Amino acid sequence: MAGVARAGGFGIPEIGVRRTGMATVIGRPDDGSSLYHNPAGLVLEDGWHVYVSMGLSLLNTQFSLRPWDMSDRFLGVSAGADGYYAPVKPSRAFGVIPMLAVTAHLRPRLYAGAAVFVGNATGAQFDKTAVTRYHLIDGYVVAPQAVLGAAYKLTDDLALGATAGVVNIRVHGERDVFPIVMGADISSLTGTSPKLVLDGSGWAPTWSLGAFGSPHPRVTWGAALIGRVDATLKGPLTVTYSDDAKVPGDVLAGTQSTQQLLPWTFQGGANIDITPNLEIGGELRYWLYRQYQRQHTDVVGIFIVRALDTEKDYHDSWETSGGLRVHDLAGAPGLDLMAGTQYDHSPAPPRTVTLDQPSFSHWGLHTGARYTVGRYRLGASYIHYWYLIPTIDDSITSPPSNIKGHGSNNIVTLSLEVAL
Repeated sequence: MAGVARAGGFGIPEIGVRRTGMATVIGRPDDGSSLYHNPAGLVLEDGWHVYVSMGLSLLNTQFSLRPWDMSDRFLGVSAGADGYYAPVKPSRAFGVIPMLAVTAHLRPRLYAGAAVFVGNATGAQFDKTAVTRYHLIDGYVVAPQAVLGAAYKLTDDLALGATAGVVNIRVHGERDVFPIVMGADISSLTGTSPKLVLDGSGWAPTWSLGAFGSPHPRVTWGAALIGRVDATLKGPLTVTYSDDAKVPGDVLAGTQSTQQLLPWTFQGGANIDITPNLEIGGELRYWLYRQYQRQHTDVVGIFIVRALDTEKDYHDSWETSGGLRVHDLAGAPGLDLMAGTQYDHSPAPPRTVTLDQPSFSHWGLHTGARYTVGRYRLGASYIHYWYLIPTIDDSITSPPSNIKGHGSNNIVTLSLEVAL
């Protein structure tokens, strides 16, 4: 299972220009992305609206890998004076973050909506001859989700909302198998670089609950609970012997079943209008990743491997963010200018980090703007992440992922909202 560097565990919540521009959305989710962040925010939009958002994530990362037992022999290279192999960069590392939502005010106190979005669609590729080939050559994860939501105003100052939906998780991973298995050298049989290709997909139900309140004309707050998802991803798995094997190109074909956890998520935020033209906000998201201790894959039909177990030993993950919005200026009444910042703490202890599922803490800087003209509201935003990649020297993965490096991420989002 593979992806690009990210935090918050499985994905990053950068959906919608209110979130990507201001960094805070839960306490005042005033566009269709409320169906993702806080469904009670549906009460902030009257009438019918169509909301389209598209984000593109472009990563710039570089890793240096430390040798492990007998790695020089099979990689055919030696480490440099600093004790690491030469730095490598992914030849491809990006993600897409699309959303389409329709919201409606059905009755005086009842609001509803439907949305299709992708909370995680990321992929990475390294050169197949790079020193990282026993960790990752090519991989991606795509998780489209469809939801129906509703919100009801209990009072003029309090609303509750909920969503129910389904997610389809699809993964692809390709790497060479390091030919030392349980201390035994199998290269005379499989060759020095047998290629493993894993594909899997699975469906699972999703749900969320939300609340939104306005205890004062200048103050709003929001909170949401996102339910845990347990998905079983099934698909083919093949191992192809390399050219120097006893039988070059021989293919072992089987099937695999992998358990994937998306944890309970708790999140809340508040926004305050300091002046009629200045809004500030803050929020906290908390992922209960302590439940993700191991990733297990059962393998059927391949005699050299019966199961793949990867220790994760995750701890809980959290993110805090704050931002401001300047709006309704005399010279530009339809213009919103937004900025914000965030810190995201990764759930992955360094010793269990793998190049096919990297997760690193980061700082982020958000900027964005929205402009309303007639029935249309256009939005654009830019986020820059600074990944805090640790120097790892106690990796327990197989083979070890003892790395050092640096990385950043640039996320550009465009949106269009139409009032029908």
